[in-house]
Parts: sequence; structure tokens; C-alpha cells
Amino acid sequence: MRLLFVTLSFLLFVGCTKIVEKVNIIEVNATTKISDMVLKIPIALQDKGYKNLKTQVIKSRDEYNKFIKDVKKEKGWEHKKNFLEMLKGANIDFDNENLIIYPFSEDKSVIVVVVDAPISKDNHIIVKIGKDKTKKLSNIIEYYALSYKVKKSAKDIIFDDGENKVTVENR
Repeated sequence: MRLLFVTLSFLLFVGCTKIVEKVNIIEVNATTKISDMVLKIPIALQDKGYKNLKTQVIKSRDEYNKFIKDVKKEKGWEHKKNFLEMLKGANIDFDNENLIIYPFSEDKSVIVVVVDAPISKDNHIIVKIGKDKTKKLSNIIEYYALSYKVKKSAKDIIFDDGENKVTVENR
């Protein structure tokens, strides 16, 4: 009987306790949607080998084969095998799609914390990159890269880190 009384008292106490939860409401523009014109290729976000790359749009199988051949020759990669396998696994149809490679670097005081799902508006693709800035630690540079399979119909892809916007023409 005591156990029943204790249990009921506990449930009454928990049931009457007010729980307050803060909810952040995100405003969504009706013309903005997660894009079906782009697919993120899941390469490692950070790699020392990315210092060898430049921002580029690869539009043909020949350009792609040359790019892969050049990467295979490069030294200093940590995840080169993964990078090459992910690009190969993306099965890019160069008749309808391009490959966009976007490398960037940050000093050690910046940590890239999130890359949002690409959204599109009027055939422009926007990728937001979230960063966490701490105090200056050193002059060490970290190398990052993003890769996307993009429909040829997209005009461009804009990489926005909150401070800078880099527009890569998809033509």
C-alpha cells in the first residue's frame, strides 16, 4: 500500500510540475527550398591535401579524369583514398551535371562546425557554412573542402560563411 501511495504521489508531483522549453522558430521564405539541383558528396571536411586544390567546376568526363589523375600524384593527403572513392561513387552524369570542388582554409582559431543542406532560389544554390571563432591560437592553417554534384541548369552555387560570400558560376 505504501508503494502504491509513493508511486501515485510521485506521478502527481511530476504531472503537476511545469516544464518550460524554449523553442527557436525558423522563418522560411516560401521561395526557398532544400535544393533538388544539388547533391553533397560526402568527402572528409578537413584534410591537409586540400591545400593542393582550387575552386573549380568540372564539366566533362575528360576534365574529371585529368583532375583524378592529378590528385593521385599529390602528396600530403590524409584521406586521399576516401576522397577519390567518394567522387567516383557520386556517379556524375556529365551530360546533365557538373562537379564543384570548393576548398577553403582557416587559421586554427576558426573551427568549421556545420555545413547546412543546400537551398535554392531562382536557380541559385546557397550553402551556409557555420563557424565557431575562438581567440587566436596560432598561425597554423587548416584546410577544408566541399564537393557537390550540381545540375547544369543551376546558375551558380554561393558559399556563405556569414562574413564572406563566394559565388562559383556553374557554367
